[in-house]
Amino acid sequence: MKAFIVYCHPSGDSLTRNLKDEFVKGIVDSGNEYVLSDLYEMDFKADMTEEEYLRDAYYRSTPEVAADVLAEQEKVNSSDAIVFIYPVFWTEAPAKLVGWFDRVWSYGFAYGNKTMKMLEKGVILCSAGNPADKLEKLGLLRSMKKVMFGDRLFNRVKQKEFVLFAGTSREKESRKGNWDDNLRKAYEKGKTLFLRSEEVFSLDDRYFTSVSNSDDGEVSDQTVFSYHQKGNVIWAEYSGGRIIKGFLLGTIDENNNLHFDYRHINTDGESKSGSCNSEPRPVNGKLRFYEKWKWADGREGSSVIEEL
Repeated sequence: MKAFIVYCHPSGDSLTRNLKDEFVKGIVDSGNEYVLSDLYEMDFKADMTEEEYLRDAYYRSTPEVAADVLAEQEKVNSSDAIVFIYPVFWTEAPAKLVGWFDRVWSYGFAYGNKTMKMLEKGVILCSAGNPADKLEKLGLLRSMKKVMFGDRLFNRVKQKEFVLFAGTSREKESRKGNWDDNLRKAYEKGKTLFLRSEEVFSLDDRYFTSVSNSDDGEVSDQTVFSYHQKGNVIWAEYSGGRIIKGFLLGTIDENNNLHFDYRHINTDGESKSGSCNSEPRPVNGKLRFYEKWKWADGREGSSVIEEL
């Protein structure tokens, strides 16, 4: 098995560089292969040209793709997994990695009539100066995951994992204290990258839309649900169609059934609420939830949502 590692850091004197080196050692020790793009070392051109912009803007599947972009796309399609290793800059990847996505995720490759293969795994190894609890409380970690999972890796990998190395600013004691543990963690992630294990069911950063609903329901195929999970607690934001903004909050049980309350504002300006029980079933390779819901006024109905 082969991993394509996209590494982006401007300094060789960094924890992130050491994390990358240990991750690579883990892959090699597991008997697998890797190919590396060190974006700063190779001086990858991050800025889109006008020609590249117009090609994508007008959805043209023309063959005029730059040689450096074709080389990166070939690395993707020759691999089984893709791994991004980078530091957080203002809640985002470094500009050079953002530019990599701008250019390499081109029309006809990563979207449209795609020639990009479906990869087995997509993994992010991300170092951040702030501690994890602060990133979670401010919603920044969720934002980082949403950009990487909900847009850049969306429908392009089968499994996704976000590995955070937090509290790594040079002025923090935790950087030095956790140095060896972080390197061991990176090594183990590389060594176990392709091990098959029973996947833990999680709704975190997964997106759904309605495929059917009772007449009294307000959710439609224009409504998108963005789910999150922590332990047995689940929550989601939803909007689209008749829903201006909605939220749900509840729990997931040992059989992965959902039990939650919901509230939203519709396009008539009405505030609507109710409760719902939802049962998961795989259908044609996608996860569906079969729901039985009840409005606060007692009306009942059923619906089905399917993962995007």
